[in-house]
Amino acid sequence: MINTPSKLKDRVVKRAINNLRKDKRVESINLALIANELDVSLDVLQKYYSSAEDIFLKAQKKDWDSLHRYWDKRIKKAKTPGDYKDAFESFFERFVETLSDDADLMLEMSCYLPACIKYRETNRKKVRKKFLSLINKGWPGKDDRVLERQTELITLLFYGFIDHVVHIKKTERLKLLRDFRNMINLQLQDRKFF
Repeated sequence: MINTPSKLKDRVVKRAINNLRKDKRVESINLALIANELDVSLDVLQKYYSSAEDIFLKAQKKDWDSLHRYWDKRIKKAKTPGDYKDAFESFFERFVETLSDDADLMLEMSCYLPACIKYRETNRKKVRKKFLSLINKGWPGKDDRVLERQTELITLLFYGFIDHVVHIKKTERLKLLRDFRNMINLQLQDRKFF
């Protein structure tokens, strides 16, 4: 028996991922089957999820909401350019630290399922907006054109980084993060950005 809604939701996501790894098809994920495997009624599961797509969408939102809460706390505490730089960099650290063993499949679903794709794009805009603000405050003195171009480039690099880092071993992720952060810092130190 699963005692809390939170634990049940976590187990549903885990079961959906296990089924996906086994059958390699989203169509194989079935709420009734998951309910049976978890020994709960389908009605109980349907209180939280309407479909397989809904399972992955809500898991995706949960992960990003947690990251944004962490990031927003760091941004709120920032007062100096150094603080804003730290908030900028801490986001990348937190992102890599919180990636699950199943991050590769979660990413694939975020790029495959329509509701997840829509959320990914909405979240991308939110991340870009925060990058813009943090770059402006952490590396002051850039003109608007440079600020926009660097923000766009950093956003593009970050999403490329995500696509790569989820497919490598956890131990390698931190090594890659160090190189990624160094590259980003070098880019942001350039005030003219030719």
